[in-house]
Amino acid sequence: MAPQKYAVEEVTDPAEVTRFNAQYEQMRRNADWLEAHWDDVLPQAHGKFLAVAGQEAFLGNSADEAWAWTATAHAEDLGALVQYVLPPGGPRFYANRR
Repeated sequence: MAPQKYAVEEVTDPAEVTRFNAQYEQMRRNADWLEAHWDDVLPQAHGKFLAVAGQEAFLGNSADEAWAWTATAHAEDLGALVQYVLPPGGPRFYANRR
């Protein structure tokens, strides 16, 4: 497999910088909301995909379902977050014992 090439570019277009800053600010507000409301979404979020957009939470059974909710319920929010919430106890590993 060939190594991937990466390019680093400086973005100086004021419109692009403004757009990025607005998106980042929306994402930061959603992340701050989630941090303040973890107790409200747990434990029902365990094993589900949690979406946060417009400082509102949604639980879905798939990432596609969660992203679809963000697109329909808060289409204006370009800083939406979607993450899988692991069930308590973490992963389990089983091995043969002799």
